[in-house]
Amino acid sequence: MCKCINIEIGSYDNQVEVMPLPHMSAYKAKVGGADTICLDRCIAEEIKYLWSLGITTTGCCCGHNKEIGYIGVIEKDIRKMKRLGYRVILNPIRPNDEDSFIPNS
Repeated sequence: MCKCINIEIGSYDNQVEVMPLPHMSAYKAKVGGADTICLDRCIAEEIKYLWSLGITTTGCCCGHNKEIGYIGVIEKDIRKMKRLGYRVILNPIRPNDEDSFIPNS
């Protein structure tokens, strides 16, 4: 569980604005071209660590103590995430996709 208290799903409260590493620039352009990316404070360090390993994330949420959090990655990074010990979140809507993982933090 994360450290959020009274933060609703979909809320942008308890976020931190960070500068993405260069390999994230192609994805950043797809989501609006902003110079920074906002991350849930609870998992920001974990996401920045994954970026430092060259992993490209597509979205994330700590779950706000209401749901299981997730970290989405591009297809080429799925193997890396599994090698790092991350567990896949199975999605019944996309049962064959393994691009979402449970955060470790």
